[in-house]
Amino acid sequence: MAVGLAWVFGAWWGMALLVNLTTVAMGVLPRRRGLAVDARPPVSIIVPVKGADPELAENLAALLGQDYPEYEIVFAVAEPDDPAIPLIERLIAEHPSVPARLTTDPARPSGNPKLDNLRRAWRWARHELVLLCDVNARFRPDELSRLAGQLGPQIGLLAAVPVATEPNGFCGELEVAFVNSGGARWLIAAARMGQGVGVGQTMLLRRRDLDRVGGIDAMAVGPCEDAALAAAFRRAGLTVGMSRDPGWRPIGRRRFRDLWQRHLRWQCCRKYHAFPLFVFEPTVSPLGMAVAGGLWWGTVAGLPVPALIAGHLALWFAIEAVYVRLQGWHLSWVSPAAWLVREVMIPALWLRALVARSMVWRGQRIPLPPMAALRRSK
Repeated sequence: MAVGLAWVFGAWWGMALLVNLTTVAMGVLPRRRGLAVDARPPVSIIVPVKGADPELAENLAALLGQDYPEYEIVFAVAEPDDPAIPLIERLIAEHPSVPARLTTDPARPSGNPKLDNLRRAWRWARHELVLLCDVNARFRPDELSRLAGQLGPQIGLLAAVPVATEPNGFCGELEVAFVNSGGARWLIAAARMGQGVGVGQTMLLRRRDLDRVGGIDAMAVGPCEDAALAAAFRRAGLTVGMSRDPGWRPIGRRRFRDLWQRHLRWQCCRKYHAFPLFVFEPTVSPLGMAVAGGLWWGTVAGLPVPALIAGHLALWFAIEAVYVRLQGWHLSWVSPAAWLVREVMIPALWLRALVARSMVWRGQRIPLPPMAALRRSK
């Protein structure tokens, strides 16, 4: 019995180790540059806004300062007293050369406040090419040109891998740990294997393609509009691609409560839109891999299991540090402590998401539909 259980742990450890090392290799191996599209057609940028984060002014100013021939921006806010409105109005006035508007138009409630914001902005977008952009994205001056140059005719939806930058304080470092080596590593590996993922921070598409998959309403299937949109494009036979360039996400200072709610929401998204991945996520996490390896080697070699688990995690964190350094991402002396806290939080978040009946987006609680209802809607 003990021998058979040991082999289960050994198979678990081998599978998790292979998967994690594959994501590392896929991220650091040279990538062949794809063919770029020469044309830079007009673009409508839709930005749903709720609240005024400390990084908001610089993020929106970067959007308004794009080096691009012709583009417009539609900012959508739900409440007429939202604290972001004065800032948006000031920035629009400071950039008179960029066609931009702020709308608080009524929208049909969907249960998803971000989707409602996208709906109220969509009616004002004039161009065929549309960029859906979150306020936490920090664009480089040529960001729009880079994205438009990669939207080939075979791609229906183009997203960018978010990479966290500029953390302030330990919770900021913890957010970087989740977003970068805990998230971007997997997204980059998936993209290099031809599996694009819808990521709501930055998504570029054509209006005619969105109409083909059902329009804005295609994003209302399930609790997470970006995953629902990507699934709709795939069902229509269109490709979901990932940009060759990451999308920067300045972090600044974070509160633990907000961080918990955000990553719980993302866990719920995986539960509803990628259930097989959700099921196996704790087993292939670095902590799950270390536990399996410790139990396996502790059984076959008679070594102390706690020491094996600690040593396994330390070795993995060394690999993670090399990976992050090679990518040119944020790395500090606090990073290993943040990685350790992340690993402890992952099973807690997973268990909470497993039984969750609602999730929170920017302070607003959103009820989650039954899993059976979601399967029927697909």
